[in-house]
Amino acid sequence: MDIKIYTFLLYILALAYARGPHHPRGERVVRRHVHYKPSRQANEKLTEDVNLLHDKEHIQEHLEDLISEPDLSKMTDEELEFYYFQVHDSDKNSKLDGLEILQAILHTVAHEDEDVHHENENKEQLLNANSNDLNYYIALIDQVLNEDDIDMDGYLSYSEYVAGRRQSRDRKDINRAPVVRMIP
Repeated sequence: MDIKIYTFLLYILALAYARGPHHPRGERVVRRHVHYKPSRQANEKLTEDVNLLHDKEHIQEHLEDLISEPDLSKMTDEELEFYYFQVHDSDKNSKLDGLEILQAILHTVAHEDEDVHHENENKEQLLNANSNDLNYYIALIDQVLNEDDIDMDGYLSYSEYVAGRRQSRDRKDINRAPVVRMIP
């Protein structure tokens, strides 16, 4: 009789332990927010897309793992871009490969897809949209690596990244119409 009671209690204890605590401790708190998603309408190279590179919520989410309470409001655009580069360099070799760049973009899309997945019952339509977006993102990444990877090693080093950003800014400045005033 005692063995049956002990077995029963052990069984209940195993079930309770397997279920886990009601309020897990030590796990990250998941905050709902929306990341910027590169779009076809913008028609920009990834390293020219200021909205992507300066997505403070996205950068903050990654920096919280490295810095306690980072204050992005005090950071310059260059600092934001530096941290964007650093937090997505997953193998810490000071270079971004195509997969790391893709992961940075897919991370921004993943939050949106969670919401869409719950609202959209047509999974085939969702898969087709994701496949089209993935092909678009791959084309954007190929463009960045073809244009900015100076040493053609398949990686975008931070210096290549900065040079590409500077080139983009210079191109935009040249294309801007000069302001000329007529002196009477």
